[in-house]
Amino acid sequence: MSEKPFETVTEALATSFTGPATRALVEQYGTPSILEYKKQVATRILELEHDIRILKTCQNSTPTVNCLPPEILSQIFLHLFWTMEREYREDHKIFWILSTHVCRHWRAVALGCAALWTNFAFDMHGDLIRAILPRSKNLPLSVTLKCGGMTDIDALGEVLSQTARLRYLDLSPLPHPKPSRTDNIMRSLDPEFNKRYSPASCTAALARMGPSAPLLTTLSVSYTNLKEDEHLPENFLKAAVPALKHLKFDNFDLLWSRIPFSKTLKTLHLGEAVSLCPEFPAMLETFKGLPRLERLTLRGMFPDRRFKRFPGMKPFTFGKKLKHLSLEDTGLAIGNFLLGIRVPKTTLIDIQFTGEEEWSQPNDSCVESIKELWRDDPLNWTKEEVYSLEISRNDMRPQFEFRFGSVPETLGWRYQLDEGVPHLTVRFPPYLHGTDPNLTFLASVQTHFDFTMLSTLHFNEDSELARNPVFESTFSRLPNLQLISFDRCDMTGFLHVLDDDPACNTIDESSGPSTGVVTSAAVVPCFPALEAIEIFRKSFQKKRIDTIIRVLNKRRADHRLGTLQIYDCFNLDKADIARIEEGVPDIYVDWDGVMVRKKVNIFDESSSDGSDSDF
Repeated sequence: MSEKPFETVTEALATSFTGPATRALVEQYGTPSILEYKKQVATRILELEHDIRILKTCQNSTPTVNCLPPEILSQIFLHLFWTMEREYREDHKIFWILSTHVCRHWRAVALGCAALWTNFAFDMHGDLIRAILPRSKNLPLSVTLKCGGMTDIDALGEVLSQTARLRYLDLSPLPHPKPSRTDNIMRSLDPEFNKRYSPASCTAALARMGPSAPLLTTLSVSYTNLKEDEHLPENFLKAAVPALKHLKFDNFDLLWSRIPFSKTLKTLHLGEAVSLCPEFPAMLETFKGLPRLERLTLRGMFPDRRFKRFPGMKPFTFGKKLKHLSLEDTGLAIGNFLLGIRVPKTTLIDIQFTGEEEWSQPNDSCVESIKELWRDDPLNWTKEEVYSLEISRNDMRPQFEFRFGSVPETLGWRYQLDEGVPHLTVRFPPYLHGTDPNLTFLASVQTHFDFTMLSTLHFNEDSELARNPVFESTFSRLPNLQLISFDRCDMTGFLHVLDDDPACNTIDESSGPSTGVVTSAAVVPCFPALEAIEIFRKSFQKKRIDTIIRVLNKRRADHRLGTLQIYDCFNLDKADIARIEEGVPDIYVDWDGVMVRKKVNIFDESSSDGSDSDF
């Protein structure tokens, strides 16, 4: 607690002093000249402040932690640094630096520990970058900067000029915050705010890099949106990047000849070519020099010329290390590219089409190219029979997820049907009008793949296909379809198919002697192998429950449903479940017991055309 300040010099003279020099100055008050006296007092104040700092340093040195050897204290700082690097959000990772402001001893130890100053992260300002760089001495450097309009590109260039020391380089856009509506209005008027989150140009900084980066393992440069005026400098890292394992260039103009490929690459992500697309010979020759490649992502980086225009050129076959292939472009560009490559059957494939209009009719050539991808792999796995299919919407994008049957057990859980990831994923752009790309793509897939063994069918996120007549023509007669699930998806079309099933609407042969009318036993019912229905995150009402009971009861005795699973649904209680169990004999209702009431949208349970109010 600080003392009360003296009000007058007389009051000050009445106190005791610890130092005679101070008392002498106080007693001389008013006797020498004013200017000379002020000078003597100022000098004495500086002497006392210096003594106070010395005493505080001694005081701070008494705690046990400050008696630790600098080597031990440095390790504690490093542990703090790596903990915050691992567990804190990006804009808080740098807060470890506050520990260097605690006392002189801590700061001296921290400044002497070069390993603490080797990371340049988030949106460091230029002065801090320039201060940190010499403290790192000659240790390897990691740069993970979020770049915006206020990023000091000159300071960044100084760091990148230490190319031989670079171990990790990731330049990405500064993420724009998501403020409230009021904040949006205020910040829209702040030019500094807008400038900070505007795109930065990294070309000048990259141009300061040397020809060789012997330690560099990760190189990533990306922008939020396509910047057609950004490009890699000429002769960029042309000498050598012998340790490079991960390479990503995204959303700026890429010239294939300037990309620093390395035979050590494990992951490669490129997107996209604006001014000049790569040619097939150059691309395939590059792939031959990447024997360790495990993940390949290409977006808008495909040859313009048709593969068939290169007579005598054979498709390049990737090695068994390739685990994931991701492609994004139009169906025409992707289909043409797939003609030039072959992949192992163990490669997981993710395709995102960007052109809606080209799927106005079936694109058999593209789907055929997908099937041909793994044709040459001798592994005993046909990958022709679709065993599981999930149809969903991801960010309003229609999506298919295929899993193929007869998976060899030697491939492990990752490829198995119950636990593994999709073997093939296909996405489409959001469509607002015209033909549903789901339908045209599905028509092409049925031509080239076998759906006979399809056993599980999942609809997720209100798929339009679940309400379309194509649902009936595609799936209702499959002989092995045992499970259908609906997750936040309208199942009206499915119930219509069951209700209109000819096998449920003909005369039962047990009703009497033959009258020449076709009996139900002679008609194969819809979904003949169906054993279970799963319903997730759906809102119920009495009408829907009555419909389920009525429709399920219409199925023949030899094709009755065994299990109805209801999880995370709304407007259900024990009485409703009991009514289903009583209304549908021998059915097992697997309900999670969750009872949540939710207001029902009047359109939530309606059919796609608004007809048949019973549904």
